[in-house]
Amino acid sequence: MSSTSSGVLRLAVPTYVTLLLVVAALGVMNQRDYDRQRALMARKATLLEEVALARRDAAAVDGPLAVAAWARSAGMVPVPEGGSSILVAPAPAPTPELPTPGMEIRTVWR
Repeated sequence: MSSTSSGVLRLAVPTYVTLLLVVAALGVMNQRDYDRQRALMARKATLLEEVALARRDAAAVDGPLAVAAWARSAGMVPVPEGGSSILVAPAPAPTPELPTPGMEIRTVWR
């Protein structure tokens, strides 16, 4: 064996071990981040459920049906809205008539 091949072999093993340790450290960090992401996603699902329950509970207090029940219990009487309502848009907005598609060529001379 020549001195250059033995020098390369002498550096190959430490380089391999170093790269192996670097890859192992990256794997550990990746798994830690993955576990953290899974925990955050589980927490997000829990918070979404809590928000849905809180909205349901809030609707019992300040929703339209709760306000109507409070108004009836406070002695208020419903008034028909027939006289005071105004129809803003009696029909859908008219659509502009577009020209029929065709071929058109425009030439500009300079």
